[in-house]
Amino acid sequence: MKDFREKVAEFCELPKDFVMNMPRVIMLGTSEVMVENYKGLIEYSDDLVRLRANKRQIVITGSDLIINNLQSDTIFIGGNIIKIEYCSNNKEKNQQNF
Repeated sequence: MKDFREKVAEFCELPKDFVMNMPRVIMLGTSEVMVENYKGLIEYSDDLVRLRANKRQIVITGSDLIINNLQSDTIFIGGNIIKIEYCSNNKEKNQQNF
């Protein structure tokens, strides 16, 4: 069932990520990913980046990962990106592989 914000977004033809404060993940090939509307950086290493996003986590795995740009609500990650996972905070994985 759609909540009120989702209905408003559809009615007003506004992007759902903006109205519902959902994360937006954009990949450029396998060498860069941009995540908007993230809530915080949980973990960072050269093979893993873990971000908090509302009630979920976004986990980016690869090699030679580097944070190219870090802003309050947008992060750019470069390197050899192998996988992006959406996980609930209790570690149950709802996986989206790219």
